[in-house]
Amino acid sequence: MEDVEANVSGISDESNNVNSEPYDATANNEQNQSKEESNIKEEAIVASQTIVNDEPTYSIQEFIDNGEALGYKKEVVAGALFSCKKSELTKTEFEAMVQEFLGKKVE
Repeated sequence: MEDVEANVSGISDESNNVNSEPYDATANNEQNQSKEESNIKEEAIVASQTIVNDEPTYSIQEFIDNGEALGYKKEVVAGALFSCKKSELTKTEFEAMVQEFLGKKVE
């Protein structure tokens, strides 16, 4: 009986030693907060990329047909988009291409 009690007390001493390290709640909270901040930053990046990609695209022919509604003559739009490799553009891309075309010097 004494042997059993000695074994039980030895086991309980070993289990107490394993859990004898103090729990540092501050360090754990800092790690969790750091992870949350990085997750929020990643979500913000994804959201900003999504906003940029939400702009509608239009075919080149639609830009040529409706160029005057956008403030450009049909000939200017056709010239600006003549060497365009894409089949669809956003309005922002279209504006940039037309401005670049109008800024070129004639040789």
